[in-house]
Amino acid sequence: MNLVGKILTVLIFVMSLVFMSFAVAVYATHKNWKEVVTKPDTGLSDQLKKIKSRNQELKDQQTSLEREMAAERSAGEQRLAQLQSQYNLSAQQLKQAQLQEADLKKDVRDAVAAMNATETRLLALDGELKAIRAKLAQAEQDKDTSVNEVIRLTDDLHQVVNELARLRDRQVALAGELANAKEVLQKFSLKPEPELYRGQPDIVDGLVLAVPGRDLVEISIGADDGLLAGHKLEVYRAGGAGNTYVGRIEVVETHPDRAVCRPVAGYQQSPIQRGDRVASRINRQ
Repeated sequence: MNLVGKILTVLIFVMSLVFMSFAVAVYATHKNWKEVVTKPDTGLSDQLKKIKSRNQELKDQQTSLEREMAAERSAGEQRLAQLQSQYNLSAQQLKQAQLQEADLKKDVRDAVAAMNATETRLLALDGELKAIRAKLAQAEQDKDTSVNEVIRLTDDLHQVVNELARLRDRQVALAGELANAKEVLQKFSLKPEPELYRGQPDIVDGLVLAVPGRDLVEISIGADDGLLAGHKLEVYRAGGAGNTYVGRIEVVETHPDRAVCRPVAGYQQSPIQRGDRVASRINRQ
């Protein structure tokens, strides 16, 4: 036997050993598949039945869950529809509320503007009221002054009336004396010259009735009181502290119960006013 034959013999022997090992291993792993399939409880057949049963249960659960999901989906859609309806209603209500809020804000602005205008008007009215109260107080004071002045003037009027009565009596007496004097003058063929007696009249007392101009004064006594053009009278102003000298006037025109005079230059102490007194001589009391 040559070398190649020996090598092939050894290889055959080795391969025999290998295949024998494979055969032992395969046998060791050999199973009885029928027993595996048909074995009670743990066999594949029973496991398949259990799996099918579990699968059916899962399918039934799936169907039930799908029904529940469909019901929940339907309820959710209905709820969603209700919520959408409520949302639309709420949106409308919100829009109306916004419009009402805008109207209320406008009303508030108008009310604030009206309140500010009313407050301004009240302040103006308060100022006017204060001014009216001040005017009323002044009017009350003027009324009291006027009443006191009326009382004083009434007293002066009574004095003037009494003086007028006295002067009229005096005028009657003087008229009688004048008539007697004229008779005497006529008896002795003499002419009367009244201009010799025009410088100073008899005792007279009157009031300034008006001051129509700077150079004219109207007084309450006239020709009936014995005044003649050219007579000069003194003007004074009566007061609580005494009489105040005002000036001198000269008669320029006479009427029965009044006369028109003009101020005499150089004697004027203050402007002549209505109500000042005139006399042939000043009473200092």
